[in-house]
Amino acid sequence: MRILKILAIALLAAFMLAACSSQRIEAPPAILSATIPNSEAQTTSGAPAALEGYAADANTAPSEKDAPSQIATQRMVVKTASIAIQVAKVPDAEASIRARAEQLGGYVVSVQTNGSGDDQTSTITFRVPSDKFSAALADVEGLASKVLSRSLGGEDVTEEFVDLESRLRNLEATRDRLLDMLTKADKVEDAIQVNNALTDVQGQIEQIQGRMKYLKDSAALATITAEIQPVPPPPAIVSEDSWQPMIVARRALAGLVEFGQGLAELAIVLLIWTPVWLSLLLAARWGWRRASRRWHKASTTPAAPPQGRSE
Repeated sequence: MRILKILAIALLAAFMLAACSSQRIEAPPAILSATIPNSEAQTTSGAPAALEGYAADANTAPSEKDAPSQIATQRMVVKTASIAIQVAKVPDAEASIRARAEQLGGYVVSVQTNGSGDDQTSTITFRVPSDKFSAALADVEGLASKVLSRSLGGEDVTEEFVDLESRLRNLEATRDRLLDMLTKADKVEDAIQVNNALTDVQGQIEQIQGRMKYLKDSAALATITAEIQPVPPPPAIVSEDSWQPMIVARRALAGLVEFGQGLAELAIVLLIWTPVWLSLLLAARWGWRRASRRWHKASTTPAAPPQGRSE
């Protein structure tokens, strides 16, 4: 019973501390299912002296030195930028950006290249320390023959970070209490209950620490995405719609070559089909000559005179 009383009071203190944060920390089902008698909830006279102060601290608002600072000494802002530029040589500009990012203490995140030769384009994303953000952006603009677009962005995560600090402090205090209770547990069941609660609290602590680390890293390093395009070729001096003799000559020559190719193709076809068309031609010639002879013979034969009646 003594362990259960201690467990109930510790859980009550942890719940009230967690309620002070902006986001509610959910307790494990095993802890929430524990019931606290009214007499024990109203007084802690039966508990050890150390736990009496414990419960009193749980009902008292945190002191100014324990509460998170409402005004951060330094704002945490995640800076981002996107810029599109035109350069004379895309590979040279890409190499310059890579080298400059390393010089400023940053690194390249990704590079995507499309096309080749004079039509090559590249998109490079890199990160630099936040205090070098303006210098890095100015260096990229310095490589450009023309800046096509430029956009800056920032996300203030100070409030979220301060809130996470408060939650982390409360969870660490709860963890310390549970560790103390675990060392004093006399029964295996009590030790298992406390250990389950300790595991859940430790998991929440690690999640918050991971999120805080991510926010710190994001605010410490700014992200810049540069889209690099080649400078388009200058317009032609002579308009394509105007009269151009050389183009006309090339077209005429191409037509002549095409006509010669057509004649050659026709000759090849006739040569291959010679047995067929020659046989047909000879047959037609023989038929024509025979018909002509018959017609000529019929036209040269004299007609017989008519015979009269005898008297």
